[in-house]
Amino acid sequence: MPHPKDIDRSHSRAIMKVIGQQLRASLKLEPEQPESFRGQIERLRELEERSPAIVPADEDGQQRG
Repeated sequence: MPHPKDIDRSHSRAIMKVIGQQLRASLKLEPEQPESFRGQIERLRELEERSPAIVPADEDGQQRG
């Protein structure tokens, strides 16, 4: 910044408040997904937990990574 400006506490708070409001508005929760989609995602998680790791083993058979 070529010429920084000092701002007082009340202006700083006001700026932070506006930034916070804008962030909350832009990061609103997405609408809830359909039940069928949530079920498919849950099923994928279950299958993922049961599947073996895809990490190569060393000479001793130990998982690396």
